[in-house]
Amino acid sequence: MAQVEAVGNQACQSDLMEIISTVEAWREMAELPNADDRAAAWVTNYEATFPSVFEVYYSAWGSPAKRGDAASQAHGLIDQILAAEGRARHLVAQAENDFREAGLLQEELSVVLLVGAHTSNGWVAEHKGQRSLFLALEYLGTPSFDDLLVVHELSHVVQAQLSPATGARTYASSLAVMVEGAATATSRVLRPGHTDSAYLWMDDDHQEWLNNCDASAAAIASLLLRHADTPDDDGAVAPLFRNRPGHGIPARAGYWAGERIARAMLQDGTDLRELLSVKPPEARTRVIKWATATHSP
Repeated sequence: MAQVEAVGNQACQSDLMEIISTVEAWREMAELPNADDRAAAWVTNYEATFPSVFEVYYSAWGSPAKRGDAASQAHGLIDQILAAEGRARHLVAQAENDFREAGLLQEELSVVLLVGAHTSNGWVAEHKGQRSLFLALEYLGTPSFDDLLVVHELSHVVQAQLSPATGARTYASSLAVMVEGAATATSRVLRPGHTDSAYLWMDDDHQEWLNNCDASAAAIASLLLRHADTPDDDGAVAPLFRNRPGHGIPARAGYWAGERIARAMLQDGTDLRELLSVKPPEARTRVIKWATATHSP
């Protein structure tokens, strides 16, 4: 029988934030000494305790096919996961406070801390009728990149609250460029002092990628001009948003372009709340303007 989903009770959190943590149920599974027992308990105990969490996870960010490997590895990850949960609670509480002090977050915040199968690190999705911040603890990353991840993803929660169109599962590429660019630029403002690679990749290993984006600016702009209205999950724009190069441009080049546009807006006097509130028509106008100027010889 599935149990009622558990709400984390160890967080130092505000009255406007709820944290659901799957860690205790995961730990019970992970402590089983037999790998076959862990594999069975992953489904019948762990996932069954949090059905709605795993419904979201498997809808786009994880795969049931990876359950076996995740259960097999779980016994050796207990200390890591417990430490990651404590770190995540701290980061989320800190980020929530910073966003509220900046006037960016005024509604309730829903957070889900889960242990998955090392497929995705953080995302925002609808959970129980609310746009929620999901963090996968097995893939949280190292300080201070984990902090940047939390701030970036919390920016997406705020965007969904301020501009409902950004809460859709897919939308026009021009809006997607601005959504990612605004979240990255917000991380830069609230967490200054990091490299461009850190803000855009949550690591310091992508200077070559940045150089390639600079060199491919005209090609990136050309693709955006042709596909400003194409849904962001369409294969034609995969190099803009997925880890897949093509059309002569680097993978995830839309993030780079979006951050360029967002930073220019901030320099021109747009404040963070306005930036995170951008609606589809303005996003399209901003992207087309940048792409036209960048594509022109």
